[in-house]
Amino acid sequence: MRKISFLLFTLLALLYVTDASALIVNDTFTRDGNTYRVTKMDEAHDGIPKTYNVAFVSSTNTTVNIPATVADPNNQYTFNVTAIANNSTVPNATSVTMPNTIVSIEANAFKGGHITSITIPKSVTEIKSGAFGQMSHLTAINVDAANPNFRSDNGVLIEKKDSKEWVAAYPLARPDAEYTVPEGVYGVYTNAFQRASYLTKITLPASLKESPSTAEFNGYTSAQNLREIAVAAGNTAFKSVDGVLLSADGKKLIAYPNGKAGSPSTNPAYQGVTGQPNASVYKIPDGVESIEQAAFAQVNGLTAIELNGVKKLAKGAFDKAVKLRNVLLGPSVDTIEDGAFGGNNDLAAFDVDPANPNYAADNGVIYTKNKEELVLFPAGKAGEYTTLTTTKKIRNRAFYYAQKVTKVTFNNNLEVIDNDAFQATTKLENITFEAPAKIKTIGTFAFQGSGLTELNIPASLEVVSWSAFGSTKLKKVTVADGSQLQSINTGAFNGCKDLEEFTFEGSSTLNKIQADAFSGDDKLKSFVIPEKVTVLERGAFNGASSLETITFKQPATMTVIGEGAFQNAKALKRIELPNTVTTISKDAFNTCSSLKEIVIPASVTAIDATGFQECAKLEKFTVDKNNPVYSSVDGFLLSKDKKTLVSFPPAKANTYYTMLPPTIETIGKQAFYFVQALENVTIPEKVKKIEDFAFDRVGNLNTIAFLGKTPITDVAASAFNPANVDKTKIDLSVRKDAKAAFDSDPLWSQFRTRGVSFFKETNGTGNGTTEYFPLSKKAVMIVGTQADVYTYVVKPTVTDDNNNTYEVRLWGDYAMNDNTTNIQEVVFKNTLDYVGLDAFKKSNGSSSVKRIYFTATEPTKDMSATKWEYIDNSGNYTQKEFEPSLKVYVKKSAENAYKTATGWSRYAGQTSYKIPGEINIAHWYGTFAREFDADLGIYARENNEAGRIGAFITQTAGMSTETDASTGVQTTKFIMKSINYGSTHVTDYDYVPAETGVLLESRSGASTPADFYYAIGEKDNVTYSLSNNILEGVTVKDTKKQSSTSDPIFAMTTTGIFKPLKIGTDRTIPVHKAVARPKVTLSGSAKVMFVFDEDGSAINVVNGIENVENTTTTDNNVYYNLQGQRVENPQHGVFIHNGKKVVLK
Repeated sequence: MRKISFLLFTLLALLYVTDASALIVNDTFTRDGNTYRVTKMDEAHDGIPKTYNVAFVSSTNTTVNIPATVADPNNQYTFNVTAIANNSTVPNATSVTMPNTIVSIEANAFKGGHITSITIPKSVTEIKSGAFGQMSHLTAINVDAANPNFRSDNGVLIEKKDSKEWVAAYPLARPDAEYTVPEGVYGVYTNAFQRASYLTKITLPASLKESPSTAEFNGYTSAQNLREIAVAAGNTAFKSVDGVLLSADGKKLIAYPNGKAGSPSTNPAYQGVTGQPNASVYKIPDGVESIEQAAFAQVNGLTAIELNGVKKLAKGAFDKAVKLRNVLLGPSVDTIEDGAFGGNNDLAAFDVDPANPNYAADNGVIYTKNKEELVLFPAGKAGEYTTLTTTKKIRNRAFYYAQKVTKVTFNNNLEVIDNDAFQATTKLENITFEAPAKIKTIGTFAFQGSGLTELNIPASLEVVSWSAFGSTKLKKVTVADGSQLQSINTGAFNGCKDLEEFTFEGSSTLNKIQADAFSGDDKLKSFVIPEKVTVLERGAFNGASSLETITFKQPATMTVIGEGAFQNAKALKRIELPNTVTTISKDAFNTCSSLKEIVIPASVTAIDATGFQECAKLEKFTVDKNNPVYSSVDGFLLSKDKKTLVSFPPAKANTYYTMLPPTIETIGKQAFYFVQALENVTIPEKVKKIEDFAFDRVGNLNTIAFLGKTPITDVAASAFNPANVDKTKIDLSVRKDAKAAFDSDPLWSQFRTRGVSFFKETNGTGNGTTEYFPLSKKAVMIVGTQADVYTYVVKPTVTDDNNNTYEVRLWGDYAMNDNTTNIQEVVFKNTLDYVGLDAFKKSNGSSSVKRIYFTATEPTKDMSATKWEYIDNSGNYTQKEFEPSLKVYVKKSAENAYKTATGWSRYAGQTSYKIPGEINIAHWYGTFAREFDADLGIYARENNEAGRIGAFITQTAGMSTETDASTGVQTTKFIMKSINYGSTHVTDYDYVPAETGVLLESRSGASTPADFYYAIGEKDNVTYSLSNNILEGVTVKDTKKQSSTSDPIFAMTTTGIFKPLKIGTDRTIPVHKAVARPKVTLSGSAKVMFVFDEDGSAINVVNGIENVENTTTTDNNVYYNLQGQRVENPQHGVFIHNGKKVVLK
């Protein structure tokens, strides 16, 4: 049963790829309860149309309707269903209907226990041997009357071939005990009566001329109750002797009925051990010279065979005659074909007559007479075995199904282990090659399904054939230094679920790793590919899910990464291809879910569009600069001219925005296929074409933003595959003046909504608008502003007219290109992720912006000139974000991060935390306000307390009013408090929260140092309680203010004194200063006093801030500093004296 068992092994090994999104031959997928295996994927060529075929594999349905065509679950491919696969299963089915596209039905189809009848469609041209041998309840096989190749004889399948008829399949559960093959039938196919459980007698007609068999099956194998095969009179090809089928001349024994018992015997030699059945002996009839293929296959009622002059034992003659325990090969036996015996579990030893001139037995093992070839090993022989020192070859099937042998040592003269030699030796854990080994060839399926756990491959071995070690229990394989191995052939180590190590100890001549060589080896963690390997064929490491590293030994010669070569290598994190690879084939790295980077050398000239599908963590392609066909920018895989997006790295999908290289004009085939993390994408302005399946299976895409204003018209019908992509669930975002064009476009109008950029005044009412462009549901880009301000503030969020709130994350390329105002500063109070090219330059090339401020501690990650690699061959930037004269201010804690971050290092000389030139106090006092938190104490901390400044506020809660009894004049006092006094949550008296107006006091002299600087505050994550402060800051731009009796306003003069503004007259207050606005009504004779002490002691200056004692000496009274500490001998500064605040100069 070699063919069928192997196919079952292969199917099981491949099932792990079920539902793979990108498909190669042998992959499986499930649709509507039915599972299919891909059998053919030929693209159109030379006028031949493309051909995509699948075979039906299984179904969980109760009523199985197999369609003529089926799309994969991802609706990427449509296949013709052309075959019913080997070992297909329908465990729940009560009926099955096949379409008129089925051409072939393979062995053991529709395995299940409920179907009683089946109809063969007219399209079927081939039904394999044993096609319905697993349908345990099948009573009738019917055939469409239009089928020219088959007919049904009362439920028995007859094939018409070359004007002759053959019995092809007898239904297993047909209840008749006897069946007579109709006269006129020419032959009985192999397995025609397989497992026909009720049959006891079959009569063959006179017309029958053929009854072929294989090494495992004859036409009547496994019909358990069959006791007689009769032959009608007049048949010239066959005769029946005691129910056994022989050739007409009696020289060939064709088939022994499975249920026919042998004769009992009291011969002591035939008696078994405890637990074995009584002796049941069959003596081969006189005159028989040859036991034909599978003549006794699966016969389970015989324990001994008397060969009686037989000369030839054909292939599989006694295959799996499981109770056979006694065989004597007499001197007449001159030919034992490969695998004449196998799977005879009670057969512990062969006996060979010493007079036999062709064969000899060594400890029960059959050898050729010269002891150079091991012919047969008894399947019931247990334990260890060492081949004779003279052995050069182990024949085909020599140890086939020998399931008791545990270890074999091969002599050093052994050269060949032939096909199937150790197949299904499930207890065989170890094989050893004696040194110096001469082994050259290990044949097809040689150790398939064995119990091997470790393998040392000698240097002499040249060929490891198809599936030689497939589905074994191997954990470790070592290839010796100086290996002559030329090829690891198809499936050689596939399905080795325990294989963890495969090591070449030194040099090797290996030049090819063939298809599926290591497929399904899901514990293999690393692999070094020898330097002479030129090709990795289809699926070589498909499903090696633990494979973390692939190394190409240098100097490598690899040229082709075959279809699905690393598909489902889910642990592979990085791969660097050698500079000899020319081709990356279809699905080569499909579903490498841990892959983060792939390095593509200059040699690669062909990359299939499906090469990297479902690599969710792939961050970047790195392409050699000298590659003539491909390039990479910011990790995107592009054509050499950077005009086509070949493949999008899925890990670049961002919930806030997903930008593409601005150079691209075409979004290539399947560029975004199955990027499940893609929620949004921004299409560059130059894009004019979108190719097949470009956005297929982007299940979470909700927003497409277009930087261009003209709808793209060259869009493939499958670009947004309608089978997978619901356009009504995707919003478009376009510039406001492009909305009409998109609304009227036949394609883009199918999308849910066409949202537009919106304009908002975010820097003060009447100060001009900013255009915000939504790139996603969460983020907008600033694409332009006409704000007429001195300091432009970028706030963290903005809300549109529909009450949608977005984070402001991007400052677009050329965002101030159309600006006509005179913005001097830009303050970024947001998390800024992207800074565009020429960020602050106007269309005429000039820029009014002199300074920019960043309150974020994390530098902007996407600096456009760096991100899009505007760099010439000499490594010089060809584009920039900032002009060289622009000053960049950041927090001290972030300065080094900004100076060293990607894209920022070129601006390190322009970047500082020290903000100079903005605070200049000449007469002790000044006012201040900023759009961001300001640390005014950093200068003093870094300069030995020089330039110390204090900040004060006054709140309406500290206001009191007194009336002079003698004059009736009313005096209103406002108590000035240090900004950190009370419950403001400000911890330092020189720290000023954003948008807070303060009075500044120079504490280290009447004026601040010439080089005084401050810094952006580090504590801007704190909420401060500074309500009702009457000191009103002026931010963003100079502001005109007008005082009135009911709303008096006080401004500080250049001499440090607050004076009231003239009522009814506009006064321009400079930006970043503060005024006092107590919001009380004052009469003409009223006085306003600003005092520092808590007890409200009057300082007798009308509308003045305090007395200034112009002296350099002190009296004997006590002085205190502002921290409450007593000062014995004050010299100059600000002190508390006699309950009042004074300044000593």
